[in-house]
Amino acid sequence: MKSLPRLLAILTVLLAGSAVFAADAPATAPAAAPKEKKPETELTQKMDKMNSAFRKLRRQAGDATKNAESLEQVAILREYAEASGKLEPYKAGEVPAGDRAKLVGDYQAKIKELQAGIAKLDDALKAGRNEEAVKIVQDLGAIQKEGHKEYKSKSLDH
Repeated sequence: MKSLPRLLAILTVLLAGSAVFAADAPATAPAAAPKEKKPETELTQKMDKMNSAFRKLRRQAGDATKNAESLEQVAILREYAEASGKLEPYKAGEVPAGDRAKLVGDYQAKIKELQAGIAKLDDALKAGRNEEAVKIVQDLGAIQKEGHKEYKSKSLDH
């Protein structure tokens, strides 16, 4: 019976020791906080559709055998550019009210420039002038880059 108190003492020390080690052990890492979701606007959805079509055109505009498919992509660009011109960029809500009208007007002018380029691309592809189409696609890329730099909100950067 002398061994029972000794056994209890040993168990107590072991349990107390394991509790200390458990307290020192790092807690399991909490689940990563979900990334802050960027605001998704109707305009960003339309621009995403245009971007997909534009990427395809960059790859295939020079290939005359893909003109039919390229013209389908041009139709997508035309549709979403027209719809985008009727919307205001998210950034318009981030500028002072006095600057908003100018920003929206300049944005709509940039969309009209884009639409004019899309029309030229359509004409070039229909006429089978693929070298010209490649150049127009490059010009459209510059318009896209300028437009995003000027009118895309920093809070919408992906």
